[in-house]
Amino acid sequence: MECRKIRENLSAYIDKELNFLTRWKIKRHINTCPACKKEWLKLKKIDTISKMILLESPESGFYQRLEKKLPGRKKINSRKYGLSNLTRAWTFTPLAGKAFFVAGVAALIIFLSFIYPRFLSPSLNIDRFEEEYLRSRGEVISWVREPSPIILIQEQRG
Repeated sequence: MECRKIRENLSAYIDKELNFLTRWKIKRHINTCPACKKEWLKLKKIDTISKMILLESPESGFYQRLEKKLPGRKKINSRKYGLSNLTRAWTFTPLAGKAFFVAGVAALIIFLSFIYPRFLSPSLNIDRFEEEYLRSRGEVISWVREPSPIILIQEQRG
């Protein structure tokens, strides 16, 4: 590769946007060409410094002043996350995507309401089990339930 093509691709090389073969050719050329190596070191230094700079949020009132200077534009939202971004995402979602989402939520609700509880713990009716057990042994089934005892408490007066 000639120096002009190398220098055109140095930024992409630093950002690792090139395929393996092109990166290998540029690396080999940089090791043999002092002028291109000097250019690569300059760009590498700029890249390192730019990654170290912390971006500050704008001063208060910046977005309001900017909005006044841009008539006819939508209001600029300074919040990065929030409900407005969700509504914007929903607004720009295609109809097929919305239908798929709604169908998925409905299927999840049906699954959690009706199907999933049956997998958790099978209901065991002890009375029904005992009845079937006695029937299988040929015994007579008679259910006599005793009423719960009533306990009377008398206060002793002294």
